[in-house]
Amino acid sequence: VLFVLSMQGGKILASGSDTAADGIIKLSGGVNAVDGFSGYKQLSEEAVITARPDVILMMNNAGPAASDDELFANPSILSTPAGAARKVVRMDGGYLLGFGPRTADVIHDLAASLYGGQSAD
Repeated sequence: VLFVLSMQGGKILASGSDTAADGIIKLSGGVNAVDGFSGYKQLSEEAVITARPDVILMMNNAGPAASDDELFANPSILSTPAGAARKVVRMDGGYLLGFGPRTADVIHDLAASLYGGQSAD
């Protein structure tokens, strides 16, 4: 799973380890595609391709978010399994990144999106 925080100017800002997004991905049974760094970093095209995410995870309320067409027009995204399958999951940013009373719900919802309703054992 590649969590894309933003795509300004075609540059992908993604979540590494030690972030709320990384925690939610892992608790949902997913694997962060780019956990070789801590925090959020802008990724090179090569890094996106090398990460080979099956799913792109984005917030659906982060200002001027990239549309699916804009996301999949990015050559590096298009070169990944997620790009080939056009697999993107969008969730509310406060829901996704706000650890709190709704954390169990977001974990359940993301796991269902990743695994089609199957348990993420």
